[in-house]
Amino acid sequence: MTKKIFISNAVFEMFPGYVRHVLITNGADNSKADAELEALLRSEEARVRADESFADIKAHPRIASWRDAFAKFGTNPNQCPPSIANLIKRVRGGKDIPYINSLVAIFNIISMRYVIPAGGDDLDIVTGDLSLGVSDGTEMYVPLGSPDVKEHPRPGEIILYDTGSRDVFCRSWCWKNGDRSRIEGSAKRVAINIDALPPVTEDEGLCAAEETAGLVRRFCGANVTIHKISASSPSFEIEKFPRAS
Repeated sequence: MTKKIFISNAVFEMFPGYVRHVLITNGADNSKADAELEALLRSEEARVRADESFADIKAHPRIASWRDAFAKFGTNPNQCPPSIANLIKRVRGGKDIPYINSLVAIFNIISMRYVIPAGGDDLDIVTGDLSLGVSDGTEMYVPLGSPDVKEHPRPGEIILYDTGSRDVFCRSWCWKNGDRSRIEGSAKRVAINIDALPPVTEDEGLCAAEETAGLVRRFCGANVTIHKISASSPSFEIEKFPRAS
């Protein structure tokens, strides 16, 4: 039995040229910290702090495009900033990014290096298909770190969600992750999303995806496949998501 990961046509109609590369990992060892990987994370933070193209974070072309996208589907980017804007702001403010686990560290390294959103979700909890689409307001969202809180996304908001359980894995495209699909140290089977929204090109997105795959193989020992989702190829199938042993 197979399941799909797909992006709705409505997203591509609103945002021509958008491409998402999805990496599927199998057998990841995400259980222990790695000093070399943490050193890469700190090095990337230092580079961002020295890069004066971030002097006005909101005006940076690769961040401004996401702010414009949020506004287009009705999310205020000042109240709900894109994840990449939050990450760069935190680092530019002098704060180190916590080393939560190796996969999350890799997401943060790639996000800073390419100035793009990068994140992931634990596939073991998926019951239906995994979709990036437009909310009707009935889906359920549990905020990251607040497992007892339940919210509904705003109708018209772009969300990543499980079509079976109706759980929202990420609100406002790349604003805030959900608690239920969070990446724990025990995660072995994960979907990693690398988003290329113009002015980021498809080739740059692929380069970021390939670099991510290399880091995951190197530091987590996982098997990794890369899949492109675009307007001309909006979905792909993978084997039924089994619970990792």
